Amino acid sequence: MAFIPRIFVPSDALRDGTVFVTGADANHVRNVLRIPVGGRITVCDGARTVYHGEILSYSPEGFLARLGEGQADTGELPVHITVYQCYPKGEKTDLVVQKSVELGAAEIVFVMSERCVARPDGKAMEKKRERLQKIAEAAAAQSGRSVVPPVRGLLSYADACKEASAADISFLCYEGGGTRPLREILEAKPNAERISFLVGPEGGISPAEAEEAGQAGLALANLGSRILRTETAPLFVLSACNVLL
Repeated sequence: MAFIPRIFVPSDALRDGTVFVTGADANHVRNVLRIPVGGRITVCDGARTVYHGEILSYSPEGFLARLGEGQADTGELPVHITVYQCYPKGEKTDLVVQKSVELGAAEIVFVMSERCVARPDGKAMEKKRERLQKIAEAAAAQSGRSVVPPVRGLLSYADACKEASAADISFLCYEGGGTRPLREILEAKPNAERISFLVGPEGGISPAEAEEAGQAGLALANLGSRILRTETAPLFVLSACNVLL
């Protein structure tokens, strides 16, 4: 079966059954994939609607495609899951974003906690966030998703706890005492629509931070008998959500 590229556009870009695609997507389709006029594409409007289309013509600015009838996407998880990841070192950010998107996360938020080693300033973080957003879009296209999860940050630890606590289920992944099994936390509210969880950095979460999370309303979740790396923990949780929910 021939490869059909997946392109994400805002819903207001659709006009009378057609879409005009510009920028990096148009360049990729034309000059990298070399898809000819008459070739097939898939377009997602960011609102969980998928359109199968055909390229009608190319111009210097991009290409025009005719779209079929929109179809509601059924590939997204039935629950909105937000990953709050304490900022890790190096390229671990790339891995967290890429794999979290593949596993169904609806949003990835980077957080600054007490034991974070890497501490980018605002300008550096915004440049990094833009690159991470591109990674999220590529991962969404590769895994057949109909939406591109936003990447945000950096939030303070206190703000992350407060924001996460608004979800139907919220918890901190923690290897210390006073925890509950992840399965128990997830299955306590079978009709939850929103789940938020917080993962510590390489140095872990301090006892004071665990107490702060508990006071904000987050449960303390243990992920089993092994200590997972910071970049592994969110993938473990998302995999569990895929199975249990």
